[in-house]
Amino acid sequence: MSTDDASPGPLARYIDVLEVVAAFSGTITLADVSSMLDLPKTTAHRLLKGLVRAGMAAEGEGGRTYHVGERLTRLLHAGADDGWYASLAGPHLLALTEASTETCYLARLVGKRVVVAVSHSPDVRWRGYVQPGIEMPVNAAATGKAIMAFQSKALIDAALSEDLPKPTVNSHTSRKWIEQEYAKVRKFGYATCIGEIDEGLAAIAVPVRLPDGAVLHSVGMTGPLERIMNKQLPARIAALNATAATLAKALSLGTRMRARSPV
Repeated sequence: MSTDDASPGPLARYIDVLEVVAAFSGTITLADVSSMLDLPKTTAHRLLKGLVRAGMAAEGEGGRTYHVGERLTRLLHAGADDGWYASLAGPHLLALTEASTETCYLARLVGKRVVVAVSHSPDVRWRGYVQPGIEMPVNAAATGKAIMAFQSKALIDAALSEDLPKPTVNSHTSRKWIEQEYAKVRKFGYATCIGEIDEGLAAIAVPVRLPDGAVLHSVGMTGPLERIMNKQLPARIAALNATAATLAKALSLGTRMRARSPV
């Protein structure tokens, strides 16, 4: 039996469809895919459904349109290096740091872990705590909670099945307590860490919601407990939310540019 190594396999068809969905995310229909790729509607439908099942594409409201799936979005962001994040997020975080005079940072989801991507600090003493690459425990860190609260049950289960750290007497490893904490994040829109990693430090964080609704990042602020958890808290949460909205636009645009860049 002979094989033709030059002929495209089934994977190539899926990639062709995914490229079209990415180019017209949120507006392309089954008929559009069929027409653009000169495919029978039954074939286009089968390929689209396969991509949806794999999480690489997702159906819009009513199932009439298609957009890039959460899994592909996670892959694009997880594969970004620190330089990419520094270019897109660095200036906004620096502005927030200068305005608040506190350490501010962006965390991102990598698999089932949350790590610091970029940080700025006006005080050298706090730089070691939030330097890029440091893992933010999903049971204790504000940025970890702010991201994990919006993930699928399967991803939360995987993250909480790991050995969870308990660095201080204020830390919690109870599954019930952590899930209640996530529920508070979803209800109030922000997360806190009150002496859960260092008894003298506190942190607040808000999710960064991408245009498709995915939460793969959070922006946080940390410092001495008495400076973070005081009457300035509402104003600081508002400032974090404003920065998160700006970062969502920048990260979304950066992702689209990365997706179009040649390998």
